[in-house]
Amino acid sequence: MTTASARRPTIKDVAERAGVSKSLVSLVLRDSPRVSDERRKRVLEVVEEMGYELNLAARSLATRDNGTIGVLVSDMHNPWAFDVADAARTVLEEAGHTVLFSAVTAPGRGVDQSILQAFRDLRVAGLLVVGTVPDKAPFNRAVSGGAVVFAGGGPDYIDTADVVRSDDTLGMSMVVEHLIAQGHENIAHLGGLGGSVGRARVDGYSAAMEEHGLARHIHIVDADFFQESGYIAAQRALGSSRSRHQRPTALACINDLAALGAMTAADERGVEVAITGYDNIALGAMPRLGLTTVDPDSSGIGVAGAKTLLQRIQDRDFGGGFVHQAIVPELVIRKSSLLGL
Repeated sequence: MTTASARRPTIKDVAERAGVSKSLVSLVLRDSPRVSDERRKRVLEVVEEMGYELNLAARSLATRDNGTIGVLVSDMHNPWAFDVADAARTVLEEAGHTVLFSAVTAPGRGVDQSILQAFRDLRVAGLLVVGTVPDKAPFNRAVSGGAVVFAGGGPDYIDTADVVRSDDTLGMSMVVEHLIAQGHENIAHLGGLGGSVGRARVDGYSAAMEEHGLARHIHIVDADFFQESGYIAAQRALGSSRSRHQRPTALACINDLAALGAMTAADERGVEVAITGYDNIALGAMPRLGLTTVDPDSSGIGVAGAKTLLQRIQDRDFGGGFVHQAIVPELVIRKSSLLGL
């Protein structure tokens, strides 16, 4: 049989031992000025003696802004998202907030409404959404007052929400410029899917190809942010129906995971082709892979997103409008793009 001393103490237990009402204990825990110093001291002494801890759900019922912030990641399979989220977590925790992480999209089902309902029930102070999501409205509904910042996603919401992101168009154009400088003309882009980020990277690829008079070589093979998608797209781009002179000599991939899939496809076919990625995940830096990529400054995105969210929580009219910050990326050149033609 479980004894009263073995179980976790409740607010009722604290009230009984302190000789006060449950509502007064609640006022003390909320640091209400309506409690006398004598009673406050007595309640806090009992709280310490009993080891009472107020859980987040209970605290959220007592206050609309409870200091808890949700960090929601759209793609739990992409290491890039964790780089952004971890940098944001550090800033938010240093500011005194409790940070809760969760995936927010379910394969084939879009935004997971049950996750947003859980954060709504907790009455979180704000949400940082990492990555691309199909619709911002559900996130705004999950937070009273709309303290929501989108970090690392595309430019879809720049006129209607706070957005901190990489300049994806610039980043992909830098990739193409580099490949052209290596002597490539027949450069295919594996991408285009994955929402506004995918579209922005297509725009960068196409603009750079056209600027260098290579519009006739523009070749976009559908791919999204997953390794399998990059593998399938590379198989198509390097298909046996293409002669050696027709097939691309370089593959500019939508992200690093797709590039890893493309590397596998090229190896299986025994084809030498320059391959580039985007996101600069740690795996791509391994000497055996040596993946040329774009560093979007993931940590910088996370830090800027967290700071913007903190300012929005403090002042809902912060900036007099919505914040749009496009962080300049950097090209990281490794051996995967330095193949001889």
